[in-house]
Amino acid sequence: MKTSIYLVLLLIIFSFDNTYAADKYTAGYYIDSTQHKVEGLISFDGSDCENFLFKKQLGDKTLKINVAKCPQFEVGGHEYVAISQVDYVVIFRKRHIDKAYAELLESGNVKLYMIGLALSRMDKVHHVAAVATEVADNTKGSDMSGYFTKKRIYYYVKRDSENKYTLVDHHKGKFKNQMEAYLKDKPEIVAQLDKNKDYNFNNIELIVHAYNENSPVHTK
Repeated sequence: MKTSIYLVLLLIIFSFDNTYAADKYTAGYYIDSTQHKVEGLISFDGSDCENFLFKKQLGDKTLKINVAKCPQFEVGGHEYVAISQVDYVVIFRKRHIDKAYAELLESGNVKLYMIGLALSRMDKVHHVAAVATEVADNTKGSDMSGYFTKKRIYYYVKRDSENKYTLVDHHKGKFKNQMEAYLKDKPEIVAQLDKNKDYNFNNIELIVHAYNENSPVHTK
């Protein structure tokens, strides 16, 4: 009984910690719904892919800007854009996000986007498991809670002519086959995927950049 009460209290404290945690702000700007550029300070750590915090200057009231009302923002030299109808995978289960902020890593013929998801915030099962394992870790001295609280990185590729964002598969064999098919119009890239061990998921940004380097940019 005491353990159950403790878990409930910890869940409540955990929620308050997320709400009142100190935020780090960096100079940046966002584009509002009327396409105006608004400069100020932005706080965004990627754990909440649907919102960022904004204030004109330190000490001002904090505004929470939702992805539905802002198509783009830039902070610390990183550009984030709103992308729609994307999937991500958690323990072999496909999940869906209607709209999220993704960092634009490559903007050529093939655009590359990255979303970093804190699954303990996006997924209820991970949230509860993170809290439960944190209690167990404190008792047993292990470190299982890190598995549930760790931010997962997801990459997506898309051409302007395509309607959907393609989730890049992180599994070694599937990644190779997927990218060979997706980038098949550049045989030199396909050849590297087949023989160069560094052409892997961890280096997806360099691979897409190499593809775009000599490819004409097609616009709508």
